Amino acid sequence: MRRAFALGLPLAFLAVACTYDNGDAHHVLYDNPVPANCSTPTASTIDTDAQIIIDKGRGAGVFIEYASGGHYHLRTACDTMRSNSTCQWDIIITPQESKTISNVLAEDLESGDTIHPYPAPANQPDASISYQLTAETGADLDGVTFDIEPGSAITVDAFLDNTCALPFFFWVGDGALHSGSPSNPLTLTPTLE
Repeated sequence: MRRAFALGLPLAFLAVACTYDNGDAHHVLYDNPVPANCSTPTASTIDTDAQIIIDKGRGAGVFIEYASGGHYHLRTACDTMRSNSTCQWDIIITPQESKTISNVLAEDLESGDTIHPYPAPANQPDASISYQLTAETGADLDGVTFDIEPGSAITVDAFLDNTCALPFFFWVGDGALHSGSPSNPLTLTPTLE
């Protein structure tokens, strides 16, 4: 059974955290443009079959869900209705070692937005193939769905307007909605199905 988590008030808080410089479509994250822990991944759990209801255009975020059978769903949002700006997302999704992402489907991407394989480093030719989502998100949602072996972890590396997106990660783990990540990248392992 899927559980839904509404995201109304937490997104209102995000609008405060995401400020604008002289009206430009440039997001400024807090006073430090590069958060300190933007390289070492932290691991967390993601609850199976939990859903997040997103209020489009009211707050910036990358929202990650996992459904039974190895189905992931990742969406991006922006605070466009408050800021009159768009959010430039650049996200890399990497499967757990020796696992393969399959059935990759774009969701509501506009022209200029892309989801494509991200090549393995030259010194690791046998590395699992990652995928890169680039999207300019306004008052809509942009996203991707994909499959992986049930119970497999993924690592998500997200940047918003070329800045490490630590405060903009959302997922449900241990029965609670998490807002913000202690690190970027973030590794998520599903709870038992």
